[in-house]
Amino acid sequence: MLKSIFYFFKEDLLFSFSLLAVGLSLFFGKPSADMVDFKVILCLFGLMLLIKNVENLGVLNYFAEKMIEISSNTRRLILNITLLSFFSSMLLTNDVAILTLMPIYLKITKKIDVLHKKIFGAVLLVIAANLGSSFFPFGNPQNLFLMSHFSLALSDFFHWAITLMSASLLFLLFSFLFVPKHYLAEQTKNVQIFDSRKASFLTMIFLLILAGVFDFVPYFISIPIAAVLLFLYDRKSFRELDYRLLATFVLFFIAVGCFSQSDAIVQVLKPRFQTEKQTFFISILLSQIISNVPAVILAAPFTKHIEALFYGVNVGGLGTLIASLANLIGFKIFKLYYPNEAKRYLKEFTVVNLIFLAAFILFFLFYI
Repeated sequence: MLKSIFYFFKEDLLFSFSLLAVGLSLFFGKPSADMVDFKVILCLFGLMLLIKNVENLGVLNYFAEKMIEISSNTRRLILNITLLSFFSSMLLTNDVAILTLMPIYLKITKKIDVLHKKIFGAVLLVIAANLGSSFFPFGNPQNLFLMSHFSLALSDFFHWAITLMSASLLFLLFSFLFVPKHYLAEQTKNVQIFDSRKASFLTMIFLLILAGVFDFVPYFISIPIAAVLLFLYDRKSFRELDYRLLATFVLFFIAVGCFSQSDAIVQVLKPRFQTEKQTFFISILLSQIISNVPAVILAAPFTKHIEALFYGVNVGGLGTLIASLANLIGFKIFKLYYPNEAKRYLKEFTVVNLIFLAAFILFFLFYI
């Protein structure tokens, strides 16, 4: 029994951390339902349901296999899979892009002897997913929260997102120069065609959810309708949903709300977010310690510099392994395929991420 409980909490460290955070926060404040941003929770629930159905349909696998089919050398292969991770994460979130593409990439590495930079490629895939998912509000939870909490105008959000995307592509394209070129023998074609009618239906659901995210339709109407339609389409996806992730966000909202009631904590945090550069750097620092999603929830009440917070928490997903949940997912998958190389992966992941993080800090130091 004790072993089962220990495994439950060890399996999802972010959930365990959020539960611990709530326990500690109760010493500082009193929890209430008002602390929870129900729009974020409900929109995230709808998007997770949709993503699960898209994943089951095999759309991403189809495009991944097509890209691999056109790869002529190792550099082109890593470029293709990384760029697919970058652009697909915009619509399907960074977690799903990694969960889908990392196993495909690692299966290929086992078949190709000349791919000597497999760890570097895996790290770039995770970095690309973290950066690409920042382009749309629904690509990752921190931006969904920012849109909801600050009632951001779409024009402002996309102005910032395009700047981040441009810098991201520039840094990623430069990094491919460090991948050696080795010719790849022609691969066996095994591209599975997905059902276009089902894809059209899921596209309609996607637009319905977006209408709620962007307030074209009240979210408390559009999301339940989408959920009912998805339940009728495939009720199995409800059983496969990661409800602990939703619970994690609820717990973080409560923990941050309780901590915010403490005058001592407010006095420590509030002066740290007075300028754009302070907001940018502190949000990055917080992301390295508690990951970028709880960092944005914690920082939002103390700053009016939304643009700097946007750049800070999105760039803050780079760096340490816990800076983003997607980083942990990537590490878990790599360790499953190459258990003896997990330490090498962790070392290379940290070095490459810190280099990327330093490059972004220098870029935004002059931009903000």
